[in-house]
Amino acid sequence: MAFDLIIVGGGIVGCTCAYYLTKAGQKVALIERASIGSGTTGNSFAWVNATSKVSDEKYHRLNALGHAMHARLAVEFGEQTLGVTPSGALIVVTRSDAAGYAAAKEQARLLSAYEYPSAWIGTRELRALEPHVAFPDDAEAIYSMSDPYLDAPRFARAMADAAQQAGGTVLENCTAGDLQATDDGVVTGIMTGQGLMEAPNVLVTTGPDTPQTLSAITGYDGYSARFPMRRVPGLLVTTPSMAPRTMVRHVLYMSIGPEFHALTTPGGGLKIGSDETDGLIAEDQSPENLRRAAGKLLKRAKDIIPGFAGEACLDECTLDVGIRAYPEDGMSLAGPMPGAQGLYVIATHSGISLAPAVASLITEAIMTGEMPDQLQPFSLERFQAFA
Repeated sequence: MAFDLIIVGGGIVGCTCAYYLTKAGQKVALIERASIGSGTTGNSFAWVNATSKVSDEKYHRLNALGHAMHARLAVEFGEQTLGVTPSGALIVVTRSDAAGYAAAKEQARLLSAYEYPSAWIGTRELRALEPHVAFPDDAEAIYSMSDPYLDAPRFARAMADAAQQAGGTVLENCTAGDLQATDDGVVTGIMTGQGLMEAPNVLVTTGPDTPQTLSAITGYDGYSARFPMRRVPGLLVTTPSMAPRTMVRHVLYMSIGPEFHALTTPGGGLKIGSDETDGLIAEDQSPENLRRAAGKLLKRAKDIIPGFAGEACLDECTLDVGIRAYPEDGMSLAGPMPGAQGLYVIATHSGISLAPAVASLITEAIMTGEMPDQLQPFSLERFQAFA
């Protein structure tokens, strides 16, 4: 089987890349070792935003591009097809928390400077927007009114289906084996669980498994130990339906006390998480420890949303630990692998927001042989090991 490009990894980034590359006329094969969207994509909070990425302007602009392209895709395919909920987001602080309040004000100032759609609102507006939430009397917030959230596996599947309809090949339950290349390091294809696939380009989009994937396909164990990326676990608790009530109407980030975030799932339940409980869990841990952390998170949710059941619904909740790809400097890794002509990598913490942006830009890089200016700051060459 011969292709122009083979994508290894069927999460939201890989599937979106498959769509943009096939749309550009490339003959693409996407291979996924399990099912589409079953890895990190299926265990993500899935807030599409550039609101939280303001410290580096180039990284903010990349996320803002992803945010804008998500909006265009929703128009093209329809929100229901892609699993998009156009909710808006609230980042809540209190005036009594001087440091947190000052940080949020600076975040709001930068968002305004970057011309990102957002506004600063007070307690009265907050209580009108979220009537079930117990906001302190001095609560204020950044309101990013155009930020949606996704049913991320549904989005990934829609992109994979669109790629197939455009002539692409999608193979699930198909493992990646040895990368095929000439003695000069020119990629010629990859061995897979369904035989040899020939292609001059291979794109790895396996998220937190990127170092292991690179080691496995190249035979170089150094990638597993020295690739500039960490695996960061995060706990997400999904509750049963809260019907007939909608306890949270927006993406809600509370910076009052321990950080806490929540949104309402398509099924009417709450999906909740916290940086605090993320610090209590590990990738490999006991079910008892997971339940303890989840119970603490549910108790915190009840403190914030008085009408919520809290720990009483623990046995009815789904507890997921998502393993996130986190490059060493917190920003994306995207571009060609130095020393191997035709081998490309995308690995990023903000894959939900960034998928359309990095997919369109990597398509341009592969089609032209030149890195687009907006992607250049995120090439692997910024790390000494690849310089």
